[in-house]
Amino acid sequence: MGGRVAAVALLVAVALTGCGTSPSTQPDTSDRADSLWSARSPYVGDGSKVVALVSQAGFGPAGSYTVELQTDRAPYGVTVRLHHLDKPFRSTDFSAPATVLLGLVTNLDRVTVAAGGQTYALTAAGATTSLGYDVKSLGQHRDKLVAYVRGQQD
Repeated sequence: MGGRVAAVALLVAVALTGCGTSPSTQPDTSDRADSLWSARSPYVGDGSKVVALVSQAGFGPAGSYTVELQTDRAPYGVTVRLHHLDKPFRSTDFSAPATVLLGLVTNLDRVTVAAGGQTYALTAAGATTSLGYDVKSLGQHRDKLVAYVRGQQD
């Protein structure tokens, strides 16, 4: 029950304040990696830290989405509900921001993105397979995070 209350409170806070950084205002690679590194969290249940990471991960401009946390029991998850997109859902690549979240929230197992009845989901196991190394190492080794961020901005 406590997880649901936290998710509702978090949804209200995110809906009122909005979160996100448009790609045109993203800081350079080093600054972005520093900011992401500082925002790491061991727990999905740390709502303010997770919302900050969702904002920094690159899911869109402020107010374009809400965040729900699944914290009642493992596997723990985050759902990002998009309110509007600049391009069709199926042609939008959500893998990079989802990978960042999975890497920087230690106990996060799944990221789901939803809009207009469509969903995209990435698990920690799926991100690990795609990367070729443990996705959680993004939150354990700053050099891995810097390299990942650099690779996404090239």
